Amino acid sequence: MVKVTEDIFGIAINPFTGKAQVVRRYTISNANHLSVQIIQLGATIQSIKCPDAYHNVEDVVLGFDDVAGYLSNRQRRFGCMLGRVADRVANGEFIMDRRKVRVSRNLNNQHQIDGGYIGFDCIIWNLHMMRPDGITLSHESAQGHEGYPGKLTVLLHFTMDNDNRFYMRIEARTDQTTPVNISNHCYFNLAGQKAGRKGILEHRLVISADNTIETNDDAMPTGRFVRVNNTVYDMRVPAFIGDRLRQFENKSVPGFDVCYAIDKDFDANVLHFAGRFLHPESGRFMEIHSNQPGMRFETANDFPDDTRDEEPIMGKECARYFQHSGFSIQLEKFPDTMNNLDFPTAFIMPSELYFHETIYTFGVQESWKCCALPEELEQLGPDIVRYT
Repeated sequence: MVKVTEDIFGIAINPFTGKAQVVRRYTISNANHLSVQIIQLGATIQSIKCPDAYHNVEDVVLGFDDVAGYLSNRQRRFGCMLGRVADRVANGEFIMDRRKVRVSRNLNNQHQIDGGYIGFDCIIWNLHMMRPDGITLSHESAQGHEGYPGKLTVLLHFTMDNDNRFYMRIEARTDQTTPVNISNHCYFNLAGQKAGRKGILEHRLVISADNTIETNDDAMPTGRFVRVNNTVYDMRVPAFIGDRLRQFENKSVPGFDVCYAIDKDFDANVLHFAGRFLHPESGRFMEIHSNQPGMRFETANDFPDDTRDEEPIMGKECARYFQHSGFSIQLEKFPDTMNNLDFPTAFIMPSELYFHETIYTFGVQESWKCCALPEELEQLGPDIVRYT
């Protein structure tokens, strides 16, 4: 049985009224000890707790215990919603209806990223409805906000079932033609949010994509796709993150920061398998299906580097987040899609409904380790234990 509870998470300043406002937290849980906690600030996924093969329940999402933590680390977008347009808008402009639209430029005063200075991550979302299996949050983005045309009304549906599926459905309508590309940006560590780099290096993953989005020296898309064949980005067969991250040593970007093309053609009515993420030692896995064409995958490259004695980000329960302490997933339209005619369109008209659906399925991969005797494990050796 799924149940929903509510408590107070803290107080934040509403960016539109300038007044202090209570931030509430909603906990959705099922009969299998899976629970998801969402706070109104940024419609942020603050926690996902799930059991491992040994029935130990751990929080697998990086984040903070209070509002102050999210506000002071806003630039890294822990667990929050991104919009109106997630990811990048080159030069903060695009052509729409034969006219140039200019939006705010919050990235190096040249480009826009993740919706601008006051994006969806800054908003204290309204509770629209509490449902038997989850919640619906709402927000009305005003005409001209951050430069975008039209009034945009957004509903976020977060629900869960007893098959350990967590659903994120996003709906939006506009009164003028406007671009929409709303996404969520969570950092995961299936070994547990305290497990750090060691836990991440142990992950084995599959990403179902033949191509990535090519970018220029300024990290802006060129409009072309690049085949993953014979590259570090080829995750179509299971690979350990640790093995792949070693190939980034001495590179300008010390890990993954790439948008995969899950579906180049894009059909909002079709759910595609995007990826499977497994932590073999705990047995926890997460599978993702989505109707979005792209998935940005990043390995917390810009977190503090402990090898340089940089101070960590202090997370939940005094967890210390350093470089590669988590990986982030962002299901979305392709970045800067408005300026690339070969990409699926992000524009919607007043007669259209924007619809984004992503399903996260959590589970445990049953392993022979659960029933093997300690002496049997020792005889097989550490390498076999790791890769089985």
